[in-house]
Amino acid sequence: FQIFKEQISRRGPDSLETLTCTTAENISLLFAASVLWLQGKTLTKQPIANNEAVFIYNGDIFKGIPDGCRSEGDTQYIFDLLTKVEPGNIHNELYKLQGPYAFIFYDKLNNKIYFGRDKFGRRSLLIGKNNNNIILCSVTQRTKDYEFIELPSVGTFIWDLKSNSFALHPFSQNDNFKKKVEELEQFLEEDINIRNTEIVQDQIFCEPSSNHIDMYKSLENMDIDDAVSLLLNNKDWMSKVTTLHALLIDSIRRRISSQPTFCKICIKDQLPCDHCTVGILFSGGVDCSILALLSDQFVEKNRPIDLFNVAFDETKDYKTPDRLTGLQTFQELQNLCPNREWRFNEVNITKSELDERRHMHIVDLIYPLKSVLDDSLGCALWFASRGFVDSNCRVLLVGMGADELFGGYTKHRAAFKRESWSGLHAILTEDWQNLPYRNLGRDDRVVSDHGRQLRTPYLDEQVVNYVRGLQCWEK
Repeated sequence: FQIFKEQISRRGPDSLETLTCTTAENISLLFAASVLWLQGKTLTKQPIANNEAVFIYNGDIFKGIPDGCRSEGDTQYIFDLLTKVEPGNIHNELYKLQGPYAFIFYDKLNNKIYFGRDKFGRRSLLIGKNNNNIILCSVTQRTKDYEFIELPSVGTFIWDLKSNSFALHPFSQNDNFKKKVEELEQFLEEDINIRNTEIVQDQIFCEPSSNHIDMYKSLENMDIDDAVSLLLNNKDWMSKVTTLHALLIDSIRRRISSQPTFCKICIKDQLPCDHCTVGILFSGGVDCSILALLSDQFVEKNRPIDLFNVAFDETKDYKTPDRLTGLQTFQELQNLCPNREWRFNEVNITKSELDERRHMHIVDLIYPLKSVLDDSLGCALWFASRGFVDSNCRVLLVGMGADELFGGYTKHRAAFKRESWSGLHAILTEDWQNLPYRNLGRDDRVVSDHGRQLRTPYLDEQVVNYVRGLQCWEK
């Protein structure tokens, strides 16, 4: 535990506790958890334990908890829920919850450990081994003593301590499911008993109608304002825009309002303040600009909103494309929302600082991932989410998931050029199926290292379900 204590404590600056249990089979279990207090009227320290169970949880449940139970916080609610239900139904209760989570639940009575991540993989959970020892943790560091992999976001795992066997209640099965389970089996050198589950069929592709194609062609020679006006005057399109707008508004509202009304400094003594509590990772692109504009409705007008924009010194003057776009969109926000104090944080990083932080610290946060892309994206996110010394927000909104949902990558355009709509549909489906296994766990580890919570409005379950139900040519 001492190896991981510093990383764990940085993630949750409001509390750090440990608990040790010994099972009937003389197996020693050490639980350790830090807490970043964001839900409930008071801080809920972890681990939570009683005579029946021990619970460790990292997440944000935005839907699935009755309003009357909100005051006690989501951690206490889920613990009470899991201790009341039959063990065979634990996975069913978890599936009803909407929001990011990773959890470990020890059922003392049946000597079983339940653990897992939400279906999009928005919170980190790693699994490591060393001889007969197994460790589950949110973050680790490179060490010769343990080998780690990311736990795949495929469902609720059950570790039976009596028989030393593993089982899995899957969310569903898609093309990647079997591969990810086999990788975990090889790592553990154990078979995993997969319980019954449905096989979910992805949306069937349909070609756009001739009317839709004619409308798209008519847009080609229009300027942007006329093209948008034409689309919004179409009842079918306007209906879809209105629905998406309402879902995204609700997602942003929940992610802003679910936190105490204190900044990082004032929360220590719970002093009333009007300091910044919400920040946005801000490149000036479409996804983060929409988040910023809509967030203005839900952050108190006396509080500033911090916009974090990172640049590295390859250009010497830090005038990167994201910096220039960010400044331009920053000015637009000031014009659109003149009663808000928008604070544009220029996070400028020298090569020497990048190299030092990368090798001394960030590489451990990215681990067990180790590709060049993981390194470059992880470093950029770590510095961006750090912000300035006087940036005291505790919640960071990010546009992650928007590109996968709406086709924002260059490869999506290339697929469309090669194979038209069917090619775009295929690559969007592939990207979405890969999303839980790529970078969200890494990004959680990187941002949480600053004692801030990463919140992803585009990955709200209701937003995702709606957008994924649209044909690619409607997105």
